[in-house]
Amino acid sequence: MKYIFVSDIFGKTAPLSHFARQFNAEHQIIDPYNGQLQAVVDEPLQYAHFVDKCDHDGYFQKLNSILTKVSESTTVIGFSAGGAAAWRSVAKVKNPHIKKLIAFYPSQIRHHLDVAAPIPCEIIFPRQEPHFDVYTVMEKVSTQHKITCKVSDYQHGFMNPLSAGFNSAGYQYFSQYLLA
Repeated sequence: MKYIFVSDIFGKTAPLSHFARQFNAEHQIIDPYNGQLQAVVDEPLQYAHFVDKCDHDGYFQKLNSILTKVSESTTVIGFSAGGAAAWRSVAKVKNPHIKKLIAFYPSQIRHHLDVAAPIPCEIIFPRQEPHFDVYTVMEKVSTQHKITCKVSDYQHGFMNPLSAGFNSAGYQYFSQYLLA
């Protein structure tokens, strides 16, 4: 099994690279900045940078071109903006080699509730989001038989040490969960 990790707005970082290596499998990290490390100051500035350099639709288009070329069994794991881009992209591309999507706190899916998942998708929400009700979105997307939703005990960003929402216990729990 191959893995594609789709970063959040922070892009390819040392913590994400470390996370990906834990899988001991062939993997690829996709980010909005073509692998260029970002000088992260804080999340609001990084989000503005993301919108300026790539934005949500640009990230979706970039991911489409990459997922179209997947030629072996692959699981996609996305975080935040990357999870939302992957949610849209797996539905658009419909590549039979992509076997599963796991999306952590993909808050932008609230704008794409009409997406029909062609593969099993596991969506892991934070305990709450400031801009929408997590449970309402979960209710809408989980009507599809290939979708499983969970609400974690943690905040948006809990898997990323660079995020204000990072939670070491949540990171450890879900890392072990995914590696099991």
